[in-house]
Amino acid sequence: MNRDYLPAIGLGITQIMGYGTLMYAYAILLPVMAVDLGLNLSSIFGIFSLGLFFGGLIAPLAGKLVDRIGGRWVMTIGTILSACAIMSLSIVETPAELFVAIFLAEGAGMFVLYNVAFASITRLDLSIPAQRSISIITLFGGVASTIFWPLTLALYNGLGWQMTWVVLGVALLITCTPIHFLSLRGAEIKPDSPPRNSGRGWPELTGPARRRGMLWMVVSFVFSGYLMGAVMTLWVTNVQDLGHSAGIAALAGAVIGPFKTVGRFFEMLVSRNMYPLVTYALSLVLMLAGFGVLLGVGFTLPGIMVAAALYGMGDGIKTIAHGTLPLALFGAEGYGARLGWISFVQMSVNASAPFAFAWTTQAFGGWWSFAAMTVCLCAAIATYTYIPDPRRDRDAAGKDRPADAAKDMAPTARRVDQ
Repeated sequence: MNRDYLPAIGLGITQIMGYGTLMYAYAILLPVMAVDLGLNLSSIFGIFSLGLFFGGLIAPLAGKLVDRIGGRWVMTIGTILSACAIMSLSIVETPAELFVAIFLAEGAGMFVLYNVAFASITRLDLSIPAQRSISIITLFGGVASTIFWPLTLALYNGLGWQMTWVVLGVALLITCTPIHFLSLRGAEIKPDSPPRNSGRGWPELTGPARRRGMLWMVVSFVFSGYLMGAVMTLWVTNVQDLGHSAGIAALAGAVIGPFKTVGRFFEMLVSRNMYPLVTYALSLVLMLAGFGVLLGVGFTLPGIMVAAALYGMGDGIKTIAHGTLPLALFGAEGYGARLGWISFVQMSVNASAPFAFAWTTQAFGGWWSFAAMTVCLCAAIATYTYIPDPRRDRDAAGKDRPADAAKDMAPTARRVDQ
């Protein structure tokens, strides 16, 4: 096997651990922590939403650091901080302490999760295309929910939520710290030059189309990503509200992960010929199909399983598109900073999703919460159609790259905020 695949494989393993401990564990542990801390469901997920918002504020810094010094030290130190923050959740006794611990965990998580992993692998001087490496990373990460939803539930049933957080933090520390330190130690591309094989000869957007493309891409990412945090944290609760047991809800949730991997494996097989705009469209259609089945026959066991499979395939492919589409449309220069700014805008808006959907579940029920998520997907598809395709619009394509990635994103951030 080509040794240049090893960094992507290593980062894929750490993404399983990272998303399992920093995202999926909350779906199991926050509802039971709410009871002990005297909070209702919407309140505790409101705190989590604020933590996601804080993480969004940190994301541009993480991307800029990778562009400047590479991902090895960024991800290694980020792992240590994340593990300590996760373990601190075991000792919270008040809502204020929970607030601080979640802020620390979500802030530190921005230095170890997908966007930083994508930027880090793109900085390495490898013989394989960056798009292929990104696909490999997400191929592994797709099983995080499959492993960590049932694992976290089993740990909680056996140890309680306090010791579960300790076990998860220790596991993250001893697994990911050496992998990040060793897998990212290879030669890196200079910050002011694009990496080899970062694309496939596709033209980039230039001129007014560049800003227009950034705007509509980010808006579509915001809508399609708005439900992701809610699905990760409220899936079990909402599925139970449809009439299923906690065990069936967790089982259906565990189906999502393998089918994320199925979707990503399919994308990896056809990615040599599939343009990222097409990849992203496919992901949105599959996710919408999953929610359609969920709303129609999700109260049945076959319905909830099929819905989980379709959503999982779509969400798995979407994660790849979030890394490869900015690379294809805007190039490799300043890629880490660009992903950081995109993540900042996306998470600043999407941070409210767990609270908003938890309130919807609490007020109207799980079905209506899933229906609201479906509306978000429809909006993502509508805004996707406005993203210019540089392969077809020759006025929008060119060879020149911008000198500063922040210039691409800053006007977009202002427009989205408006």
